[in-house]
Amino acid sequence: MEQVTLIKSAIHRPDEPRHFMEYSYPNVRCVATLNNHVIGDSKAVLKLSEVGYHIYDPVIYFPLADLNMTLLRRSAKTSHCPLKGDTHYYDFVRDDSLVEAVGWCYSAPLDFAKTLATYAAFDSRIVTITRHDEN
Repeated sequence: MEQVTLIKSAIHRPDEPRHFMEYSYPNVRCVATLNNHVIGDSKAVLKLSEVGYHIYDPVIYFPLADLNMTLLRRSAKTSHCPLKGDTHYYDFVRDDSLVEAVGWCYSAPLDFAKTLATYAAFDSRIVTITRHDEN
């Protein structure tokens, strides 16, 4: 039998314990911008680190209440993560500008990932996330 190592305080996928995530609240202000528009600004972000087939870069999730929803529109795009659940995506819309799938939210998270239902993250290849450490 293959040896499986479990990381304490992490959320492990029940059918594949080597696929896991840890999340924390880093107590810093983060700002998400696209095309010089602020689409998220929060001091209550969640930082998620995931290990699956790869060790993924940490992702910052913003509380939905801290997003500028006048610049975001829910798109028809969806996906599924076996660790986190079903997600829907957001497009950036401003005047005549449209940038598709800039962010996502786990609208139907799995039981052990329910915390993510009230957060959204952004694709760091498209959206700039700036961390502002408070002194």
